[in-house]
Formats: sequence, structure tokens, C-alpha cells
Amino acid sequence: MRRTKKTVAALAVILSAGAAFAAVTENEAVDIALSDAGITRDEAYRLRSHKDWDDGWENFDIEFRTDEGKWEYEIDAESGRITDYEFERDRRRDSLSGGIDKKEAEDIALYEAGLRKEDVSRLRTETDRDDGMIVVEVKFDTADSEYEYDINGEDGTVISASWEKMGRVGGDRNARLEIADAERIALDVLGSDAEGLRVWEDRDDGRFWYEAEAVIGDYWYEVDITGSGEVVSVSRELRWF
Repeated sequence: MRRTKKTVAALAVILSAGAAFAAVTENEAVDIALSDAGITRDEAYRLRSHKDWDDGWENFDIEFRTDEGKWEYEIDAESGRITDYEFERDRRRDSLSGGIDKKEAEDIALYEAGLRKEDVSRLRTETDRDDGMIVVEVKFDTADSEYEYDINGEDGTVISASWEKMGRVGGDRNARLEIADAERIALDVLGSDAEGLRVWEDRDDGRFWYEAEAVIGDYWYEVDITGSGEVVSVSRELRWF
């Protein structure tokens, strides 16, 4: 059973008691939203939160899903008061779209890319089947890049993702890296969790290129680097797919 707004207000007071004008932390704001929804952290999935400004007021935007549907909350960062919330009950999907609809697939892809809908152009989404699996393909562009995501239409898992820089490749056409330098650049992109990094040199259209491969968790990653040290594409794919 969902808790009332009075319960939430009391919780906000408890959280801030003993510290005048104490700001609410992001973790506390999440707890307020979950308490209002009457669920635990274990029951929530795709939990996302970030701090934002709205008309001069600092707040936390919190979003999560349960088996019942999708919840969105706006929590005042100073008092912990819920200033806005929305609940969309899950509805039966048609047989093509499976467990998630196209809009949810777009939201997943944009979140993975660290972008918002207003940041991109040419957003397009298609649903297809691959070896019996429902796959939602999401593509969009920014000013200088192309993004493409394949998402499992049943559970929202990202099957594959790629980013590629658009336009002409700059830098010295004769530039050439040491393999150690290419490895360092690849690790800067992939982070310290990358395992089994391999880098090799290639030559195409008169330029030196470097391709890097590594594993992070359940994904194979590939990074393309120019002889000038510019990263021009990054892609990943589930190892079991």
C-alpha cells in the first residue's frame, strides 16, 4: 500500500532533524521516493537519480520501475519535500514490442549515452526479431556523432551499442603512434575495469589506424584510434549474444 504525502513529510522532517537547513542527500531523496511508493530498493529496478535546477530551486529527479509500472519523482533538495510525482501503470504490450515499448527503448539508449532527447536529432526506432529475440534498434545523432543501440525488447538489456564520430578525420595523415601510446588512449576510454586489452596497428587509405579490444563485464569492447591519437569510434556487444 502506498504511503501518504503526510508520511513522506514526516520522513523528510526526521531526515533533516538536528541540523538546521541541512540539505537532503541524493541517497535520502531516493529513500523518500521509494517510501512514498511503498516499495523497497530490492523491488525497484532501473533506478536513476540526478540533481537538477527548476525555476531557481535545486531538486532531485528520481525515476524507477517496479512490476506495477514506472515511477517519477521530483524531490526538493533542501527540505526533502516531494514537489511532483507521476506513476504510469504498466500495460500489456503488443506481441511485436514485447516487454518494453519503443519509447522505453529510446529512454534506455539516451540514458546509456548520457544524453537527453532535446540533445539529439534524427531519433529513429525500429523493432525486429533476431533468432526469435525481439530487438529494438535505436539510432540518433548529435552535432558530430552517430549512436546506435540494439536493445532486448523483452527486458531492456543493451545487446550492443556504438558511437562513431562523423565528418572528416583530422590530424596529420602520416602520424603514427607507438603501440604503448595507443594502449594508454584505449584505457583512458575504457577505464580500469578493462581486461585482456589487445591493440594492433593497421593502415587504411594512407593512414595509420589502431584497433583495441577488451572485455568489461559481460561486454566485448572495440575502440578505433587514428595515428594522431584521436578516438573515432567505440562499440560494445554482449559476449553471449
